[in-house]
Amino acid sequence: MKLAPHQLTKLCKHFVPLLAASAALLLSQGQAKAILNVNIFDDGPNLKVTVQGSLSQLGTPGAGFSCSYNGLLLGQSAAGSALCTGPNIGGPSFSLSGPLGFGGNSNRIANQVQGQGFFMVTQSYTNRTSSSIPPLHVIDPTYSLNQPFFSSATFNGRSLASEGFTARGLFGTWTIDGTSESINVYIGPIPTPSPLPLLGAGAAFGWSRRLRKRIATPMITPPQA
Repeated sequence: MKLAPHQLTKLCKHFVPLLAASAALLLSQGQAKAILNVNIFDDGPNLKVTVQGSLSQLGTPGAGFSCSYNGLLLGQSAAGSALCTGPNIGGPSFSLSGPLGFGGNSNRIANQVQGQGFFMVTQSYTNRTSSSIPPLHVIDPTYSLNQPFFSSATFNGRSLASEGFTARGLFGTWTIDGTSESINVYIGPIPTPSPLPLLGAGAAFGWSRRLRKRIATPMITPPQA
């Protein structure tokens, strides 16, 4: 059965919003979320830890903690999976939920640090004052929400292999309790996102615009024999 022109126009008008919604979904999947990415990787002859990204929420502040060091890396089999980057800072803590640790057996103090201060514990451990610290993170009190964050620590003459990190890629994701924010820990290079979702969204938007234009153009019905 053939559709009359006015029926076809009406049907197409129903499809256009769906196409736009699908394109918006594709676009949102390609956009960066408010997360922090912790990257532990080989940087030439040295081992480096960087923390980059942003946060839009911090959750409910808890007890105050400080790292006590300008850069620190504790592996899962050493003292309980903890790291500090940037200068030593103190501030309110924010509890985390996630895996027990991020692997490795490192127990190192950094040689150089840059950026703002960051402290993360992913598995409860006992620090040098014999106080048990639960999973948490402390971010530099000078950090402003929704702004880019950067922090790093470099360990001279060390490598992923020397510090017992055998896994590669995304090791785990920790959620900041009471928020939708998360912290990812990557071992080795962070995979580069594919641009295909954005290209697909652009094509869908372009197609929907052309379809709208055609719908808006009066349709001429050829004379019937």
